Amino acid sequence: MAMNVQRRNDAAIYCLSSGPTLPEWLGDRARRNLSKRDESIRRRIELIQDFCMPSSSSKIVQSPDGRYIIAAGIYPPRIRCYDVHELTMKFERHTNAAVLDIVMLGDSYGKMALLLDDRTIAFHAPYGGHETIRIPTFGRAMAYEPTTCELLIAAKGNNVSRLNLEEGKFYEPWKFEPLNSSASCIAVSPTHALCAVGCDDGIVRFWDCRSPETIKPFLTLDVTSATVGYGYAEDNEYNSHKPGEITSITFDPTGLFMAAGTAGGLVVLYDVRSSRPLHVMEHKLGLPIHTVKFHPGSGSILSSDEKLVKIWRYKSSDGTARVDDSSASNKRVGSVVANVEGTDKLCSFIVAGDESDPFGYRSGMILCATDQPKMESYYIPVVGLAPKWCSFLENITEELEEKDLTREGTKDGKESIYENYKFVSRDEVEKLGISNLVGTPLLRGYMHGFFMDINLYNRVRAVANPFEYEEYRKKKLKERLDKKRASRIAPKGNVSKHAVNPDLATRLMGKSGGRTKVCKAAGEILTDSRFGNLFTNPDFQIDEEDENFKLRNPSGVAASKRRRNDLDSDEEDGESDVEQEGTPGFKAIEEDVGDSDEDSDSDEDGFHRGKVRGELYDDMKVNGSNKGKEKSRKDSRKKKKKPVMYEADDSNQNAVDIGLGNASANGRVKRRKEEMSMSLEERLSLEHNKERTTKLQVRGDGVSREVTYVPRDTLKKQERQKDKDSKKGRSRRGVKDLGFKAPFQHSTSNR
Repeated sequence: MAMNVQRRNDAAIYCLSSGPTLPEWLGDRARRNLSKRDESIRRRIELIQDFCMPSSSSKIVQSPDGRYIIAAGIYPPRIRCYDVHELTMKFERHTNAAVLDIVMLGDSYGKMALLLDDRTIAFHAPYGGHETIRIPTFGRAMAYEPTTCELLIAAKGNNVSRLNLEEGKFYEPWKFEPLNSSASCIAVSPTHALCAVGCDDGIVRFWDCRSPETIKPFLTLDVTSATVGYGYAEDNEYNSHKPGEITSITFDPTGLFMAAGTAGGLVVLYDVRSSRPLHVMEHKLGLPIHTVKFHPGSGSILSSDEKLVKIWRYKSSDGTARVDDSSASNKRVGSVVANVEGTDKLCSFIVAGDESDPFGYRSGMILCATDQPKMESYYIPVVGLAPKWCSFLENITEELEEKDLTREGTKDGKESIYENYKFVSRDEVEKLGISNLVGTPLLRGYMHGFFMDINLYNRVRAVANPFEYEEYRKKKLKERLDKKRASRIAPKGNVSKHAVNPDLATRLMGKSGGRTKVCKAAGEILTDSRFGNLFTNPDFQIDEEDENFKLRNPSGVAASKRRRNDLDSDEEDGESDVEQEGTPGFKAIEEDVGDSDEDSDSDEDGFHRGKVRGELYDDMKVNGSNKGKEKSRKDSRKKKKKPVMYEADDSNQNAVDIGLGNASANGRVKRRKEEMSMSLEERLSLEHNKERTTKLQVRGDGVSREVTYVPRDTLKKQERQKDKDSKKGRSRRGVKDLGFKAPFQHSTSNR
């Protein structure tokens, strides 16, 4: 929905005229086709149909019965009447010159007077233009006094023209001094016949309409002297208005308060019973104030210059307009309620009402005439309710209030244009299986990914991951169980309370007690806020099965394997190395381990503890995530295998011969069978070679087994010696080799 939201001083301001403007010459069929192609046009809010002008608008008013809105604009000069019951334009009329002011003479559009800039006043009836009257000087503003049926025209010069509509003639004009001053604005009190005329010399002059013979003002009010030192306007030759010039004036419905706007951006609030101002409101830009309105429903004054409409309080929290009010700052006189910033130059505005509130005293709808084709409309709930003809705005704004529009990444509470789109990267496109949509309007390329409609994204994700809700439900259930366990009595010891990476936290806590650099670093990791997500955010979970982790932490992987082997050692002790089924000579004996009840009726029913699913449920289960498969494999790996006992039959075979022994026994049986198939000569040569080549000899059986071996270095020396002897040929015998029992003695006595 194309509705911009501004937030000023905790007040939400809804702009109802955002979105592109269509040209006037565009036909209905072209508009429909354009709305189909352009989403911004299709989603915009058009409060009143054709609520615009070809070039710009200058004035806007509402009829006293609250049903019709009259707007004037150019080019060419024209007026348009809008019916709020039908929310569309009722008629359009062209004028001979630009419209400066509009005064409603009746309850509806049947009687109205238009002040034109060619020194004429045009009167319009239901059928169109009725009469045109020329005035003595160029007019600037008009007001209608119903008690005397006079149309008062503030014009250039030191007089105010009076046109009696009952008799159809001009009365003697009101005159004032000095001669070089001129009237710039005029207003009549709705309660009593008091007329106030603002002049360009900064003085407000008052006339009593009940005394038609009174020509001169009976009271003057010097606004310029009361506002000395206020404002931000500069008095130089480039300004078309003097800073002290009165540009706008109005009375409140009770007739007790009057507000006057100046060309220097000041709004002065008066009590008609005193000449001292109650409050002076400054517009920071110092631009001329063109419109001032009282809003009794909220106790506020709406004053506007070219850039914004300022809403501020003229009554305190107790309903009075005291300057020394000590109530809350946002309830005292002069406190700003909101600032409505226009997108272009503002020329005039009204507070739109309905038939029950034709002057908009309890309404929060503001309609503005601007220096652009589209006339702007704003709805401010803090000021008042929406009129009956647009009461649907309250439901829309309530829904928007429930959603917090001040999200991260937005500015000034304005809704982002990407609110209804989801950004997906290329990897996500591959995972969702929508690569075939690349290049179509459904995926709009942007930077390193694509934008796609949020509704389409939700539907595709539901199809790509049908078990997402089940995983979400399990996750929430686990969080609730963990929350319940946290309330139990914690065990003593250095136990980690971290939900993510608890093993790492436990190791760091064990090291943090020492005084070495490693211990201090471990303590800093646990206490430093920069590493807080390492133990709280699941995105930082360490995957010890990842190949990169194993390459960078070989010692940690080995330690974790040892811990797993210690935990699984009891389970692996009962598993046999070789399983033989249908062994000849033995038959298997099934023992009842206590799990027979679990599988007793599975063959009869066709399913066990399950729910009847659709025909495609098995296929969906197979195509599901691999996590379920890995978990089932781990569970099956941890299960103990049922012990299988074998009973020997009447055959003469033993357990070792049929392969029920361990691997070494099976090897010995195999070698024995090979030796039995050899001849005696082959077996003797085999034994001789075995004695020569065997370095390790084992004799005896059982506990009296004897092991004899020759060291490797001795074998090498023997081999080297044999090589030397073979090279020399016949070796020289020594004395010891002769085998004498006693040493030989050479005797010479016999000679």
